[in-house]
Amino acid sequence: MSSSPTEALTPIRERAAPTPEQFRAEILPSGQPVVMRAVACDWPLVVAGRADPHKAMSMLEKGANGRLTGVLRAEPELEGRFHYAEGDLQSFNYVRGEGNVAGIIAALRGEEANYRPSAIAAQSMIAEAYFPGFVQTHRLSLVPPNVGPRLWIGNAAKVATHHDPIENIAVVAVGKRRFTLFPPSAEKDLYMGPKEPTPAGARISMVHVTAPDLDRYPSFASALDVAQQADLSPGDAIFIPHDWYHHVEALDRFNVLVNYWWDAEAAA
Repeated sequence: MSSSPTEALTPIRERAAPTPEQFRAEILPSGQPVVMRAVACDWPLVVAGRADPHKAMSMLEKGANGRLTGVLRAEPELEGRFHYAEGDLQSFNYVRGEGNVAGIIAALRGEEANYRPSAIAAQSMIAEAYFPGFVQTHRLSLVPPNVGPRLWIGNAAKVATHHDPIENIAVVAVGKRRFTLFPPSAEKDLYMGPKEPTPAGARISMVHVTAPDLDRYPSFASALDVAQQADLSPGDAIFIPHDWYHHVEALDRFNVLVNYWWDAEAAA
């Protein structure tokens, strides 16, 4: 049996949880991705999820208001890959809806027992807009104090390869996630899609990272040569420098990611 092209990627550099001073002096200026283990191991949501993901679900339900947010749903046969519709770069392979946190979590509970669940994702929810008080109980001293967290809630889904023009720290709060990163220089080998429309404002790669078609996208093999990958557990964080391309795969039936975006040059 042949192995997957992504099975032997270079591991992302790791270190134990840095102090804010170490992060600003050593990690941020390096422009290189770093996995920071156990950065948020004492967060209440992390502690609850490690004990039982359903406890984390209940914590989110109790802490949320009734505000509506966007929700994506993809059919089971897509295996969690939110992307363009097959052969059509003007439409997508998922449907958009709206729901509050209680409804979203109820839908996720409903999919848990399915052998092939539909993929559900609520993305980039500003914490204070949906979970009042979250910032006070889930602090991250590595980012500037005026940078607020965003929550990404769902089941086993894949965020297509894209990049952000600003710095990013992503904290895995519940479930496990796999991050596959490509340096900015790999853009030419990623087969980026159109500028419009896009799923969430950023161009995405047309290549399915977890099952790349190298006959259709042969140069992607060169991107894999310089790719880096790591699996993160609850409480772990990753620093993704600006312009680094990243593919994010949620691996469990219930997952919560908390991320922070900021412009380091503007904050300096």
